[in-house]
Amino acid sequence: MTKQELYEEIMRHVADFQAGHNSTKKKDAAAARKAATAIKKLITPYNKASVEEAKSA
Repeated sequence: MTKQELYEEIMRHVADFQAGHNSTKKKDAAAARKAATAIKKLITPYNKASVEEAKSA
């Protein structure tokens, strides 16, 4: 994935995280935790893509 694609995926998960965090339902809290985990898993690939892009620029 490119840096931009990773960024867009992270931002989709951030939106899900915010929606779940601001809710009072247990189901939404679980969705927020799931989104946070997904964000965590995308950070390393994003960093690698960012470094590769900077090297090639």
